[in-house]
Amino acid sequence: MRKKSRISFIVVFIMLITHSLYAITGDEALNKFRARMSSIGKLTGIISWSGPEGETYTGAFKYMSPGKIYVKFSNPGGKTVVSNGRTLWVYSAGSNMCGVQDLAGGGSGGIAALTSGYMAIVTAEGPGGYTIKLKGNGKTFPEIILMVDSTFFLRKAILKTQKGGVYNFSLSNVSSTDAIIPSIFDFNVPSSAQIVKNPLNIK
Repeated sequence: MRKKSRISFIVVFIMLITHSLYAITGDEALNKFRARMSSIGKLTGIISWSGPEGETYTGAFKYMSPGKIYVKFSNPGGKTVVSNGRTLWVYSAGSNMCGVQDLAGGGSGGIAALTSGYMAIVTAEGPGGYTIKLKGNGKTFPEIILMVDSTFFLRKAILKTQKGGVYNFSLSNVSSTDAIIPSIFDFNVPSSAQIVKNPLNIK
């Protein structure tokens, strides 16, 4: 019995040493995440998120590098968000209004750019991927939690605001092989729609 206990202890000890030799640091994980997301040429899928007041959103998205995004919402229906990397359009068919935001000053770098200036630690690691916690003093989101797969592709993200609010994001049905027509990222505003210029600049 004592021999079996000794062997079990040795096995556990070897596993612990092996894990420490190959464990990834927070900075390494964050750099791999940024490199992985920056390497993506195009994507399609479903994006879902919820806000601090219980609001929920779901939409089919198309993405093309650099910074082009098209989201057609099913919840709430009738809303479309489009960016060609220079201009952002937010259109609501229900109100027949379209916000048009100039992105010349930046703002379309995606979540990989959002993580700039954060300190990172890996809080969970396994064959299915990693959980990376980011801390940033003075940031709009002082804490961000990223759940990535084994290739460091983003699956879920939790963003916590300075006031304690929480945003939850998730991606599903993701594909990098679906065909995307580039012209979809230049939104044609309906002629009858009321246009609001640079609504994000309004204080």
